[in-house]
Amino acid sequence: MTDTRMRFFGNLHPAVSMAYFVLVLGLTLGCMHPVTVVLSFLGASWFSIRLRGWRAYGHTMRFVGPMFLLIALANPLFNHRGVTMLFTINHLWYTLEAVCYGLVSGCSLCAVIMWFTCYQEVMTSDKFLYLFGKPFPGTSLLITMTLRFIPQLQQNRREIRQAQAMLCDEGTRLLQRLGSALRNLSVLLTMSMEAAVETADSMKARGYGAKRRTTFHLFRFDGRDARTLGLILAVAGVCITARAFGHGYMEFYPAMTPVLLGSASYTMFVFYAVLMFLPGILETKEAIRWHSYGLNT
Repeated sequence: MTDTRMRFFGNLHPAVSMAYFVLVLGLTLGCMHPVTVVLSFLGASWFSIRLRGWRAYGHTMRFVGPMFLLIALANPLFNHRGVTMLFTINHLWYTLEAVCYGLVSGCSLCAVIMWFTCYQEVMTSDKFLYLFGKPFPGTSLLITMTLRFIPQLQQNRREIRQAQAMLCDEGTRLLQRLGSALRNLSVLLTMSMEAAVETADSMKARGYGAKRRTTFHLFRFDGRDARTLGLILAVAGVCITARAFGHGYMEFYPAMTPVLLGSASYTMFVFYAVLMFLPGILETKEAIRWHSYGLNT
C-alpha cells in the first residue's frame, strides 16, 4: 500500500477530491455505453491498484467478478425484450439485446463499486467532516460513524477469532463450530457496547452538543488544487456536454443502436478516458517522482 504522504490525490484539498468522485460516479451511471463503462472500470481499477495494492484489489475482484457474471447471466433470464433472438428455452426468448445490456449494466455496477473503494481510501472521515461538518453537523457525523462502524466490526471480529484460536481449537464438528461462533459473537457485541460508551463519554468531554464550537483543520486550497480542479472541470464539462447532445449512450431495446456514432463520439471517448485515467496517471507520476528521490512507494 502506498504511503499517504506520497499520494497525489490524498494530498489534494477535500473539495477537489469530492468534486472528482461526484463527477466520475455521475458520468459512469449516466453514460450507458460499452466503451464508457469499460473505460470507467479500467480507470477505477488502475486508481485502486495505485492506492491499495494488487492484493487488496484482488480481494475486491473476488466479490466484483462473480457479481458481474451474476448480473450478466441473470438479465437475459428475466428480460426477454429485443428483436435478435439467440435461442429459446421453454418458449422464452433469449435475445442478443438482453445479453448485451446485462454485460454493460454489470460492468457499470462493478465500476461504481471500484470507484467507491478508491473514495474510501482518499476521502477519510476528517475530510468528510471538514466539507459537511459546518452545514450539516449532525448528519455528517452520523454518516461518518456509520461508515466507520462496519470496518471496525470486521477488524474486531478478526482479532477475536485469532485470540480464540490461540486459546482453544474451534473443532471440526458442527456443534463445536457453532459454539465457537456464538462465543465470538458474544465477545464482539460486548466490545461494541463498551466502545459505544467510551465514544459517548469522549464526545461529551470534548464539548459535543455545545452551541458554540470551534473547528481545526490542516487543509488549504493552493495553486496545485486550483490547477487540478480546473483540469477536472474542463474535461468533465466536455463529457457532460457531449452526453447532453446524445453521445456516450446506447439504446439496447428494442434494437441496439450503433456502438460508435462519428467523430463527436470519438472525441467524447478521448476526453472520457482522460478523466477516468487521470488519477492513475497522477498517482503513477507521483510514485515515479518519489522513487527518483530514493524513496519506495
